[in-house]
Amino acid sequence: MNRTDIGPKAFHPFFSNQPLRLRHRVVTTETTPFYYHYHKGVEILFIHKGQGNLTLNRKIYDLESGCVVVLHPFQLHRIQFHTSPLCPYERTVLNFEPSAIAPFLQPFPVLYRFFEQLWREQLPNQVFRMDRNSAYILGVLERFNDLISGWKEDEDLEAASVLILNILDYLKSLHIDGIGGAARPESHAEKIMNWVEAHYPEPFDLDRLAKELHLSKHHVSHLFQSETGSSITEYLIARRIRQACWLLKTEAKSVEQIGALVGIPNFPYFCRLFKKITGFTPLHYRKSHIN
Repeated sequence: MNRTDIGPKAFHPFFSNQPLRLRHRVVTTETTPFYYHYHKGVEILFIHKGQGNLTLNRKIYDLESGCVVVLHPFQLHRIQFHTSPLCPYERTVLNFEPSAIAPFLQPFPVLYRFFEQLWREQLPNQVFRMDRNSAYILGVLERFNDLISGWKEDEDLEAASVLILNILDYLKSLHIDGIGGAARPESHAEKIMNWVEAHYPEPFDLDRLAKELHLSKHHVSHLFQSETGSSITEYLIARRIRQACWLLKTEAKSVEQIGALVGIPNFPYFCRLFKKITGFTPLHYRKSHIN
């Protein structure tokens, strides 16, 4: 598999005309940044080595080798691993555009229903653990890598869909057995994320947040940093920009109105921040996501 590095953007959507991508990476540096981000398509993350955590749905999950994470389109998340030359983080990531794959899966009604859950609905669990048959799924990923290396567009889309069908069948077996990662009891960071979810369109008020959690301002900031590896401001900005991306894709409101709706009423600042974080101007992003 080819090694692919994380891009320089702190918040980068899955933005490509290619219907699927497979990336393999080994991280050994202790200073590798991990950012809040989302993907336009479905993402399936296979963790081969390492220990870390996942911030997802305002919960924090422990991750380790053998875990598989399934992420819905446009689902904000952050994964952090504690890496060093002696303790690497090795993973394979599959991204695919569900609308391109769907026609090939429809003849298989049971798996297609599971596929729709990954695409459109809420899964009760999104962290799985590979069982003793993990060699099978690793073989499928190797076949995927061979296919993508010599990609021939539509000719190979059907073959890729068959491989995704095999992955879905494997994940569904893990899902039915109830095997998966478990969320910790609600931490302070999760309480803070829930508060941000309820108040992100409003001007941020650290005093109010600290008061509602019965903690000092310094303690609130320190706890969030220590539990997630990022600041409250970074999470708040990621949440606002993620919502702005969604509104630009689904609403006809002006860019200025959307900035105000997500809590960034200063129009020039909203445009600069949006481009800095996503790499695109709001108008470019909107035009590129017209169905």
